[in-house]
Amino acid sequence: AKMPDDFPEEVALAAFDVAGAPASVKRRAGPGQTVVVIGTGKAGLLCLAAARDAVGPAGKVLAVDPSEAASGRARGLGYADAVFTIDATDPIAIHSVVQDATRGRLADLVVNAVNAPGTEVSSVLAARDEGSVLFFGMATSFAAAALGAEGLAHPGTLLIGNGYVPGHAEEVLDLLRRH
Repeated sequence: AKMPDDFPEEVALAAFDVAGAPASVKRRAGPGQTVVVIGTGKAGLLCLAAARDAVGPAGKVLAVDPSEAASGRARGLGYADAVFTIDATDPIAIHSVVQDATRGRLADLVVNAVNAPGTEVSSVLAARDEGSVLFFGMATSFAAAALGAEGLAHPGTLLIGNGYVPGHAEEVLDLLRRH
């Protein structure tokens, strides 16, 4: 990627580090859909902005983070319709808040941007049947995700974010400029 002239180097490098996550959200979320972002660190915040852009005013964006400080940052940005301060290793709590916030429909797309183990089942339970779960957290156990979905008889699609999407560096800079 070409280093931009309008951002400090540290900001550009931090954005490039997680650029694949919001670019993937942009490609997978659509107008009117519901997107849940679990984890509101730098990747999660960029995913919230990308999700808001993708789902538009008719869609719904929800965020989950166990830290009150991180949840507060996410609330302050205004991209999420609701932000929940909940530990994502508690699948029943995650399912409950997402179910309540979506009136039982659950999410079309769940983005797991958590860097802590044990959040795979929560991500699966937040997705509707035939919904998708995009795992970007490097602490994800893909065996736990696959076996968890199978054990729950959940017919969703599990996706592994590899961090590279064509054009992702330019897209993340554009996202930052617009937001």
